[in-house]
Amino acid sequence: MSGLDHEQQFMARIEALQWEAGDVQATLQALDDWLDRLSTMLLAGPLRWPGLQDGHALAAAAQEIHARLQQDVSDWHGRRQELSATQALAELLGHSAIFLVFGKFNAGKSSLCNFVADRFAARGQAVEHFGIEAGRIVPLAGARFQEGSTETTATLQGVRLGRKLVLLDTPGLHSATPQNAALTQRFTDSADAVLWLTSSASPGQVQELDELARELHRGKPLQPVLTRSDFFEEDEVAGEIVRVLRNKTPGNRALQEADVRQRGRDKLARLGVPPELLLAPVSVSVYAAREPQPTAQALGAAGFDRLWAALQQIVGRAQGYKQRKSAEIVLHHAEECVLQGLASGAAPLLAALQQAINVERAALPGKQAALVGQVWRDVIPAL
Repeated sequence: MSGLDHEQQFMARIEALQWEAGDVQATLQALDDWLDRLSTMLLAGPLRWPGLQDGHALAAAAQEIHARLQQDVSDWHGRRQELSATQALAELLGHSAIFLVFGKFNAGKSSLCNFVADRFAARGQAVEHFGIEAGRIVPLAGARFQEGSTETTATLQGVRLGRKLVLLDTPGLHSATPQNAALTQRFTDSADAVLWLTSSASPGQVQELDELARELHRGKPLQPVLTRSDFFEEDEVAGEIVRVLRNKTPGNRALQEADVRQRGRDKLARLGVPPELLLAPVSVSVYAAREPQPTAQALGAAGFDRLWAALQQIVGRAQGYKQRKSAEIVLHHAEECVLQGLASGAAPLLAALQQAINVERAALPGKQAALVGQVWRDVIPAL
């Protein structure tokens, strides 16, 4: 089957999607009720012991724990309110499959988004670019994503393709700009599937795989894509030596894909993520597909027939995720903010307090003997 046939099938598959919202209201209410009960229980009162002086080290440690819990509970509820921006974005794009284009800067995200948009336009599909400012969708009429070798994406931006597909192009995940990295993380939950882009020049770097594990923990479909799978070589044209862009050979691509998949599976196993959740990587070259015109042969040689086929496989999984997405967003908040916050914050303080109590308890017999001796020395002369 040619690249154009795979392309047409993928677009038809997207347009045929039917979105049925899952009934998750009961789950959402249960999660909110759980957070309220937990907050009430933790703030019921500070740790106190009758007879223990306020200036004692144990009392001070208990007060520190209570103050930490007060701050944590406030942060939980504040971040829970911030989720409304993510949920609002998901609702605005509720009738579309949302694919987050995810990866470090210079991974070719904008180039891939532009090329896919061009292919949809070539098929007569509507293409609408937009930006996201303060959680709102702002149309960008006639705009294309800026491409370059440095970080060019300053804010979250997207393109609607046809009626039912949206690509969100993000600032670099490991961005030199902290605001960009934070923006990417904030809207990750709004996606129904993720395209993880990594340059074939240095594919599957460890820091990228750490973030990949985070997304796979969430049960979201994720397709690894090795971009820039091409190279320059010298050739003679009209008697002159020129540099010509070539696709990497199928053998070279297969080796890189196998390497990324194996190292990815090993990494996920170490992180406690089922390795089989990592889908088979696909190598593509946007620039080779553009030169010459995107014929079926050029698309196939550049890897896009395999990409279209791979994307078809995750559409159904994305559809299932979308049905439960609103509950997943709140569940991730409970896991990653509340529970992990307790594990890294209050739990170590409680462990330290318990250790201090044990030390004090072990010292009590000696203090009792010293107290008896002191009383004896004070009382006997008086008698």
